[in-house]
Amino acid sequence: MAKRRKKKHLKKVSFLFLFIFIIGGVYCSIHYFNEQENRHMLFLKNKQKEEEKRIKKELEEKYSTCLTKPFTLEELTEELQNKKKEINNLIVKNNYKTSVYYEDIVTGFTYTYNPTTVYYGASLIKLVDALYLIHKATLGEINLDTETITYNATYKKAFSSGLEKHAYGDKITLRELITHAISVSDNSAHMMLYDYIGRENLKSYGQSLGGKVIMTGSDKFGNQTAEDTNFYLKEAYKIITENAEYGPFLKEIMDNNERNSFNTETVKIYHKYGACDPYYYHDIGLSLEEHPYAISILTLHENSNYKEVVQNVHAKIIELQNLFYETRENTCQLEVYGN
Repeated sequence: MAKRRKKKHLKKVSFLFLFIFIIGGVYCSIHYFNEQENRHMLFLKNKQKEEEKRIKKELEEKYSTCLTKPFTLEELTEELQNKKKEINNLIVKNNYKTSVYYEDIVTGFTYTYNPTTVYYGASLIKLVDALYLIHKATLGEINLDTETITYNATYKKAFSSGLEKHAYGDKITLRELITHAISVSDNSAHMMLYDYIGRENLKSYGQSLGGKVIMTGSDKFGNQTAEDTNFYLKEAYKIITENAEYGPFLKEIMDNNERNSFNTETVKIYHKYGACDPYYYHDIGLSLEEHPYAISILTLHENSNYKEVVQNVHAKIIELQNLFYETRENTCQLEVYGN
């Protein structure tokens, strides 16, 4: 009887182990398949996220491309045309004797008013001095820090605060002379650079940038138009943004308040002015903000309200640029995102 009970007991134990084994196998199988399913779902989710990121990046790139594409006349909406007319009316109504050239550097969108009228350029030529010498230094043909010019009495001119610390006979580097010519509009520095460069070299270089009236006139400063100064500003922008060696230098010396009529608490322009009694006052410069632009305002208001002219016209141009980008942003939003 004991053997039978033992056999029955063993059968029950075996059955229990078998049952546990089967249940365990089923559980493991379910767990395995669930794990595989979870991994598969996670894979699909990650793949979906990657695809969403790719699509988002692609749309952002399309939107950015749309915002920065070259301007075409088809974009000149009635609202933009009316804003341009507002600037014209401001100039005419207030009898401003001025020429204006504004250009959004990225898109080429422009506003101009009498851009080819010829003015005595005065110290505006000093920017071309700087561009020419930086160009030559970039080519390795000159060294701004080792090449010098000797200061003597023939170079002594009025409005030369930069060279006041120097005595006749001092050898002054090209870099220091450029700094004085741009940052404080030093006339003696320009005379020294003019002789070093040579009139025809300066003229040819300006013409290579697009200038048409550069060095016309009988003196060492010459004439300018708003159209010509716009060419020079765009070259300055190219140097500032692309030339790692000389860009920071040019930016630094154009960052000055020497008769800077553009700058306000909210506006910053890297500039060069030119002035000559009794009529000529000009200010030209670059905005380096999110939407960079070149602005040239040449006037016959030296002995009157030149600052009012520059600031009022410039304020309207800022409104024009803001409207242009609002219009383009709306167009690009519809084009890329459809809403």
